Amino acid sequence: MLYAEDRIFTEWRIRLYGLGVAAAYAAALAWELLGGRSVIDAAGNPACIDFCTIWVSGNFAISSEPVRVYDYSTFATAQVNLVGPHHINFPPYHYWYPPTFLFLTYPLGLMPYLTAFAVWTIATLFLYLAAVYAIIPRLTAVIAAVTPLVVAENILLGNNGLLTAALMGFSLAFLERRPWLSGIFIGLLTYKPQFGVLFPLALLASRNWRAISSAIATSVILGVAAAIAFGAQGWMSFFDTLRDRNASLSLDPGLELTLQSVYGLLHWAGAGTGMSWALHSTVVAIVALATCVVWARPIPYSLKAATLCIGSLAVTPYVQIYDLCVLSIAVAFLIKDGLLVGFLPGERTAILVCFAALFFLLTPLGPIVYAFIIFLIAWRIAANRRETLTQAQAPLAIEGIITGPDMTEHVSDDHATA
Repeated sequence: MLYAEDRIFTEWRIRLYGLGVAAAYAAALAWELLGGRSVIDAAGNPACIDFCTIWVSGNFAISSEPVRVYDYSTFATAQVNLVGPHHINFPPYHYWYPPTFLFLTYPLGLMPYLTAFAVWTIATLFLYLAAVYAIIPRLTAVIAAVTPLVVAENILLGNNGLLTAALMGFSLAFLERRPWLSGIFIGLLTYKPQFGVLFPLALLASRNWRAISSAIATSVILGVAAAIAFGAQGWMSFFDTLRDRNASLSLDPGLELTLQSVYGLLHWAGAGTGMSWALHSTVVAIVALATCVVWARPIPYSLKAATLCIGSLAVTPYVQIYDLCVLSIAVAFLIKDGLLVGFLPGERTAILVCFAALFFLLTPLGPIVYAFIIFLIAWRIAANRRETLTQAQAPLAIEGIITGPDMTEHVSDDHATA
């Protein structure tokens, strides 16, 4: 199996396939743009895409009353004014982000709509690819990172999934060598607070006090700065948006979300709200405990980072399609460990299956992909553990020191402690 995979997954083949997929995406995106299904419609007006809410929020950020971004009637009217009343089926959305996100959308409000879209798309894509390169400094990794369909989806709709993946990637790429810098990226990630739930647990388990201090300082500074710049009322209004949601966790009563979480999968399958929450909470407890154990043990850092990435997706009930760019970061760390110590039989094929599953975006397959990747991480951790024990015991066996099972257990414990 390994021999067959080694022949299939060569670097030049991955580059070739990746460039082919990227070219296909480029052609499809051009078709969508020319057909008036993205950015601007067939009549030349701004189209109904996710970037509408981002650009409109930027306009509120530069206004004299930025806190009105949380007033639904005002914000909805601004969205309808942007796309025009001819979009009868356009559902004006609430503004769901904390006030700190307005720092990112503020510059966009100073630009024309099309210019802002281009700047936002290019900047977030560049950051995402730079984060992948920071993990695996190879051109092949960058090319492969473009191929997931969710990347093209973010570019098409102008959403923030690429930015989320970039911040998570940078925070984990720098955590070992520059914990203070890593903490800054973790603090910036609080614009999507649902993805930061496991970070404090992992940092506490690994006793990384510098990253914790930096993340807390960055978060506090950003929070206070947002209150000063955009009004303290913005924070109270944001916390109000966390309540009164429908069964799919949407603020808009008529809008059913397809969430890529355990809760979302169960809700989509028709399970009751109580059962969905109960099973999701069970998964959260298991994943949180596993993350703490992994980060507290002497396990290769790449596997710790992959665990935290995939765990951050698994524990939050609110994960949308465009957020799945974070999977690229988790897989990048998994592949990095494979490049260092070798791949396991079938591992790269399983990753390819996960990649293919992302083409079925209209169904909540996210939790199934998470489970696949968690299994691969656990398998690699177990294999690493066996290899470590074998290497530790071999010299002792040669010298005749290991005389029985008790001594073997003693050596294993000492290695784990080390």
